[in-house]
Amino acid sequence: MTILLVRHAQSAGNAAGVLSGAADLPLTDLGRAQAAALGERLTSLSIAAVYASPLTRARDTAQATADRVGLPVTIVDGLREASLGAAEGLSWAEIRDRWTLGSGATWADAIPGAEPGGEVRARVSATIDELLERHPDEVVLCVSHAGTITHALQHVLGTPLDVGLRFTVYHAALNVIEQSRSGPVLLTLNDRCHLELLDA
Repeated sequence: MTILLVRHAQSAGNAAGVLSGAADLPLTDLGRAQAAALGERLTSLSIAAVYASPLTRARDTAQATADRVGLPVTIVDGLREASLGAAEGLSWAEIRDRWTLGSGATWADAIPGAEPGGEVRARVSATIDELLERHPDEVVLCVSHAGTITHALQHVLGTPLDVGLRFTVYHAALNVIEQSRSGPVLLTLNDRCHLELLDA
């Protein structure tokens, strides 16, 4: 089984430079173009199912591919972004000014109302494992969020929650996870070939 794990295209929050978390924000014009380019890239694949986070920016990104391959978008709550509590709508600079990290703490520990990292990891890991089991010999598209995808990749790579991964999850880029005899493996990270014309 192969999971095409994709971060949603650019949203209004991304363009404004603020953290969205669970806030339901739309795609920008660039985001809609990125979603369309992704859909065109994936048209030739035999995709068995299209899944998305319940948030509009992920659903609309997924819909651009679903329309091309003739499939519905199935909403999966486990793919939603973590709630960032009081930090939603703020920039990283504003967050650092308002809250201080203690030794061994994470931002989820410091920010009031933020969803604990352990809970996010548990639901994301369970979702990835369930989809791998549901589609043993198929290719599926899952459109989610940067934080969620980071947890999914840490799960696949066997990285502990307190060990951060030092890479960016780009908008509308392909991250490919494949099930092997020994478990899920990461085949591709941040494939953005279909976005080259938009980057020019």
